[in-house]
Amino acid sequence: MGRQKRQTKDVNSMQGRTNTVLLMFALFIFMTGLCNLFLGFFYSPPPTSSSTSTSTRHSNSRNSSSNRHHGTFHNQQRHAVDSSTAFTQHHDDQYNDNQNHVKQVNPPDANHENNNSFDHQLKAATTTTKAHQFITDPNHKLPQWITNYFEWHASMRSKFPGDEIFTNPDAPPVLIRKCLEGLCGGLHDRLGQLPMDLYLANQTKRMLFIAWLKPYSIEHFLVPPDASLEGNEYSLDWQMPPYQKYGTKCAKRKHCLRHFVALPQLDGNVVGQRKGTASDKPVPQLIEESIYNLTEGIYKNEKAVTFEILGHLQEGYLEEKLRELGETDMIHNTPSFGKIFLSFFTPSPSVQAVIDQVNEELGLVSKRYTAVHCRVRHPFGYRKAQKFNGIYAGKADRYIPEFIGDFKDTMVGTAINAIKCAATKNAQDKMYFMSDMSDLIDYVAFNLTDTNYVSSHPEWFEDEKSVNVTAKNLVTRYEVVAREQNTPNLHIDKAVLTDVEDYYGAFVDLFLGIHAGCVAYGIGFYAAFAAKISGTKCVVKYANELYGGSKEKVTSDKSIRCNYKLAANM
Repeated sequence: MGRQKRQTKDVNSMQGRTNTVLLMFALFIFMTGLCNLFLGFFYSPPPTSSSTSTSTRHSNSRNSSSNRHHGTFHNQQRHAVDSSTAFTQHHDDQYNDNQNHVKQVNPPDANHENNNSFDHQLKAATTTTKAHQFITDPNHKLPQWITNYFEWHASMRSKFPGDEIFTNPDAPPVLIRKCLEGLCGGLHDRLGQLPMDLYLANQTKRMLFIAWLKPYSIEHFLVPPDASLEGNEYSLDWQMPPYQKYGTKCAKRKHCLRHFVALPQLDGNVVGQRKGTASDKPVPQLIEESIYNLTEGIYKNEKAVTFEILGHLQEGYLEEKLRELGETDMIHNTPSFGKIFLSFFTPSPSVQAVIDQVNEELGLVSKRYTAVHCRVRHPFGYRKAQKFNGIYAGKADRYIPEFIGDFKDTMVGTAINAIKCAATKNAQDKMYFMSDMSDLIDYVAFNLTDTNYVSSHPEWFEDEKSVNVTAKNLVTRYEVVAREQNTPNLHIDKAVLTDVEDYYGAFVDLFLGIHAGCVAYGIGFYAAFAAKISGTKCVVKYANELYGGSKEKVTSDKSIRCNYKLAANM
């Protein structure tokens, strides 16, 4: 009897332990499922650029354009995504570095033969682009120190292909111009100082590379020109090959950023950098100290060094140094500037496809149209503390304001001045109208010539002296055209992060500005930058910045100021 009870007790004990194990296993399965559900709710993978998602987004943009025409608030945050994950996980998310060399002793040992064969993987991305270098003066020759550096750079890329440029101990050291975080600025801020970057790279005998993470890697928008295309005289391959240690071979932006931040960095003046703070040293001092530190100082033996120095408004410093070296070509106001830019950059295949489409639809022929640019969201275009609808006008770069009321009339007034001043230079050719405000483009280039739209807003056109009637008469008198505004025109530095295609417009309009025969611009340097690259002398400036560090510089050239007495009769 006692033995039987003990056996029964043992069996019950085993069953109890079995039930406990089963219960714990079931609880584990439940908790695992709950965790997956929680992660799935709060995390979604970064958006892809599939044709389906792109066409859907553009379709939605077209459908919403009619709402924009009626002044409906259009917030650019509608496509906002988490900036920590919104980067592709492929090698086209590599980076670029806008450095360059200048007159030095001759660059290190190099075969100065016709050696332009770059890394095959990277060159494949440029084979579908078109030649743009023909836009500059074909008879102008680049300074010898620049062509020597180009040839040396090409020979080193050929001699040390792929990541060997980083890993081979015999390869030269590198200098990486980066824009990863902080306030890198717009296109002119980032790319308008290529001559300065070349000078820094040349004086320090380093290979120049360029790397962006803001808003995406630069290769999404610009690539080195294909040297095999007829019309392309030079091509400098600034693309960084995949290499994890230098932040160009990683799955996520934060991983790339971690590797980049670990690299030695020169003192710079970009606000908001994670590593260090923006220096208040003047640009000439930053450049002089950089040259010393890279050749004799603390970074002399460092293989790779990064830098973020914005010196595009300090052209006088570089020109002074070039004179000291016996140079006669000061670059900034000669065809050399455009030749250098177009030796670095040509539109990526995706951006070039948009350019081709716009040219075909609008019948634009290189050098036979006028580019009219209205930068109406620049803070320096308004008085300090000026407000529209209760919002400071100076913050307009960071959001898309409503196209209504006083803000609308102010922007339309800017467009009127721009078109009239453009007509003083060339009233016969088409005017390609571009702006950082898509609603303004829609209104000027599309709505004012749409009888249904005009009849639906009779109160806007009752007063013959109103900006609406004046603008309507102008676009009727002159052939004002624009590309379809499927997506808002975003500032590449200040806009809330969105899909990569939404940034194409800034690069499309830059190259359409480069190919314009005449350029009319007001606030900012964007369109002036395009004219500087092409070298056109048909330039007119119709507005001045009201305040800011570059006010004096942009108003100093009286020869390009608009003749307002003549414009009043246009």
